[in-house]
Amino acid sequence: MRDATRWAWSVVAGVVLAVCAGGGWGWAQRLGQSPPPQQACGQLWIHTTPLDDRQQVMLVVDPQLRNAAIYHVDGPSGALVLKSTRNITWDLMVGDFNAQEPKPAALRRMLEVGAEAAPIGQNPP
Repeated sequence: MRDATRWAWSVVAGVVLAVCAGGGWGWAQRLGQSPPPQQACGQLWIHTTPLDDRQQVMLVVDPQLRNAAIYHVDGPSGALVLKSTRNITWDLMVGDFNAQEPKPAALRRMLEVGAEAAPIGQNPP
């Protein structure tokens, strides 16, 4: 089973690298790692997480187009199944969807009031 999983990930990595090279992207991240913080636009971000002993979920984000795709990867068979895609442009503009208290606007007001109350040259408590 481990050999099949390694083979499946090799195939997935090869496909992603081929797509990136053919599409003009200069970098494709190694599977299972977080993207480096200084990434330039136009490069794919790829992250994987195990779901169970047989499957992993793979997130692919194109920051230039602001599109995200979710795949399930079956280790034993090597099957790659697209589960969902969406443009996340509008998602990223929502300030506090499903947020718990204190929400971002309340935190901002608290920080602004704290900054006004602090003496000059000192940080608020």
